[in-house]
Amino acid sequence: MKNFKHFFRFFPVFISALASLAFSVPVFADGAGFHVGIMTGSASRNENGLLGARVVVEEYGSVSRGGAIEHLIHPNDFVSEMETTIDRLSQLADDPKMKVVVVNQAVPGTAEGFRRIRERRPDMVLLAGSPHEAADVVAAEADLVVNIDTVARGYLLVHTARELGAKVFVHLSFARHMSYETVSRFHAVLKAACEDLGLAFAAETVPDPASDVGASAAQQYVLERFPAWLDQYGQETAFF
Repeated sequence: MKNFKHFFRFFPVFISALASLAFSVPVFADGAGFHVGIMTGSASRNENGLLGARVVVEEYGSVSRGGAIEHLIHPNDFVSEMETTIDRLSQLADDPKMKVVVVNQAVPGTAEGFRRIRERRPDMVLLAGSPHEAADVVAAEADLVVNIDTVARGYLLVHTARELGAKVFVHLSFARHMSYETVSRFHAVLKAACEDLGLAFAAETVPDPASDVGASAAQQYVLERFPAWLDQYGQETAFF
């Protein structure tokens, strides 16, 4: 439990980094003297997470300017540049004032980065949001792992689509996401909810924005395919 000595005071900061919400935490204002590392994606990968981190930096200042927050950005191509993510995280342990690390989204390499931090700094609190690696792998290294309730979310999305008049629900995804246990489970819940609530279910494969194709090309593919999908599934279709 000693790793949680700063956690409850810091938890609202974690929520802000995950949800981009303004917050007010007195802990930094009283001269507590510890630093917090936050890792997010870039604007092209996870804009909400980036904006949340910027809110925190604006409120409590960056370490480089005498403040409390060290904001890092993981590589856009985080799948092939996992070692870069690991290195950036592990270097946070070099700061003797660093006490908390928040990673949102916890891309591949987060668990190993946390493990290396823990080897050197068992006093640090390590928090992960939306893990891309297997939840049990990340949980073995982190003090707290937070993710969306994929079961409830899958059912509520279909229920809401039906309430809005949809007769078909289409899940757009790609192989990397479907290899994640949470996403494959979410997919299964969507399908089961459609069967339960009387909607037809379909799945379409789209380019992985983290692949060589890139985010812009993946978005363009979806935009270009949409007219054909509407012809195929009809106007009363919900797409996710």
